[in-house]
Amino acid sequence: MSKSKRSFQFPAYHHRRRKRWAHRKEGRLVVPCLFGVVVIIGLVLTIVGQLLGVILLSSTFEDERTASSSSSSDDRAAAAQSFLQLRRRQNHDRKHPLAPISYGRRQLSSKRTPFQLPAYPMNHRRNHQNESPEVLQGGVGLSNKAITACNHALWRTLETTTLVLPNNETFVFTGDIYDLWLRDSAAQIHPLLLPRVYKNGNDYGSLVQSDPRLERIVSGLILKTARYIRYDPYANAFRQKDDHEFNTFERDVLGRFGFISTWNYELDSGCYFIRMVYYFYCSFPSHPIFLEKEVKEAVMIMVDVWIAEQRHEDDQFPEGHLFDCYHCANDMPYRYNPEELTRDGKGSPTNSSSGLTWSGFRPSDDPCTYGYLIPANMFVVVVLGYVMELCETIWNDSDLKEKANKLREEIHYGIQQHGIVEHPTHGRIYAYEVDGLGNSLLMDDANVPNLLSIPYIGYEYDEEVYSNTKKFILSADNPTFHHGEFNRIKIEGLGSTHTTWTGHKNRGGKIPDEIWHMGMLMQGLVSSDANEKIDIVEKVLESSDGKNQMHESFNANNPSEYSREWFCWADSLFAELVISLSDECPEKSFTYEYMMSNLFSKKY
Repeated sequence: MSKSKRSFQFPAYHHRRRKRWAHRKEGRLVVPCLFGVVVIIGLVLTIVGQLLGVILLSSTFEDERTASSSSSSDDRAAAAQSFLQLRRRQNHDRKHPLAPISYGRRQLSSKRTPFQLPAYPMNHRRNHQNESPEVLQGGVGLSNKAITACNHALWRTLETTTLVLPNNETFVFTGDIYDLWLRDSAAQIHPLLLPRVYKNGNDYGSLVQSDPRLERIVSGLILKTARYIRYDPYANAFRQKDDHEFNTFERDVLGRFGFISTWNYELDSGCYFIRMVYYFYCSFPSHPIFLEKEVKEAVMIMVDVWIAEQRHEDDQFPEGHLFDCYHCANDMPYRYNPEELTRDGKGSPTNSSSGLTWSGFRPSDDPCTYGYLIPANMFVVVVLGYVMELCETIWNDSDLKEKANKLREEIHYGIQQHGIVEHPTHGRIYAYEVDGLGNSLLMDDANVPNLLSIPYIGYEYDEEVYSNTKKFILSADNPTFHHGEFNRIKIEGLGSTHTTWTGHKNRGGKIPDEIWHMGMLMQGLVSSDANEKIDIVEKVLESSDGKNQMHESFNANNPSEYSREWFCWADSLFAELVISLSDECPEKSFTYEYMMSNLFSKKY
């Protein structure tokens, strides 16, 4: 399909009406004069006087009509354009449910928005964006292996885990687990949405702006995710089909049924969805996907869930016509497996007046020790800012905007009051989890959002507190921080409480001295030092057991012992880090067209 710019055109009947009106304006009363020599002068003067009066009256009316319409003409044209785009999308999709469609010129919105994108990862690319390109110390640069690995990691999600479905949907599974995690899927396609990283003609933009097929993939994932959230807002992972037979324990205790793969309520899941929506909006401010009611409904649902879970201790449950899911039918508060969440599945006690919002599980899928997960609450504050802007620019919804702003301020206040604690060595630091009652958990986990990722997710942090927190995270005081040495290479980084060993020998148990590639990559993504970032990239590749692709975790002293060889979330973070360092990634190789053709040719 053509990518040429499409300008708005009135329907045909409007052209006919405009033509008739033009003929009226252009008409002129011609007074025959061939026989006028005998016409009485008085009668001529009378007729001419009447004609002048009519002309003056018509001219006055026309000026008033033009003035009254000019102020709203742009708004009417914009509304008509959006309507016609949506109708064209619907007609196109009925005929070609898997085919991409172009929505005009692909460029970032030029207006300055009140909620800016995060400043990290910092841009160290040697291109037009840097007025004075940084010269790396000693001329050190990325290896060819790193560039090749970046382009491989960038496209790996599309090559191996993406299904382009009918009904304008896209399904993205994690890798070796064939289910869609709300968090993972949005993170996996995030490099496609990064602004100003790909040169398309004379302009630099996001990758998703460069190809209508990428646009179709991401908009399809937005729609699919929105429909899953509408299906059950407390679930964190979903199956493509609803034909799986769950046993009684899985249904009654773990909450799994239909499309729900796992029913672990994780606060960050909805955040990743809204971040994906907002970044897509930055590339396509007037895209028809924002007029799909499921998309806005999913955002509204998550806001209401977060408000209700501020009072989790009081057994609050979100109300309204949007909460009609299977688990919502009895208006019962969220409860999970008592073996994982204490107090019969409710979790440990929390302070409902803290302003913070509750989460049952961490981004690692492990249960929270204390219910207020600080980095996830920070992420909520960030994406609520995105919601406010979308309410103003797209949805014209002042009620939702006010609700989001109130919640945003309450959570931010709760973080300042309860999320900062005194450490005996490092001073004031951010806690990983708190209960608002005086208890806190001091640690960090490689899964994002974590405390290390605070600049990356875009939260407005206290610089001194974050600096102290980062020193704590990357020290022996953090129980998940590990280090080791192999092949004379010293390596260190964050691990996780989640790891089980499923490496190439399929041996179970905990990996000794385990480090997550994701933890190392985030250390690079929040660094302002290009040399540190390059060092991390090269060490990550050295620790990949010769695969040049990301694993979940590995033994710091023996990288051949690792978990999850096929883990695309980590691949995407690796690509994002390298993209911040080099112009040579992203690149569309000769296999790109084959990959895209294969994606859109499969039938599901």
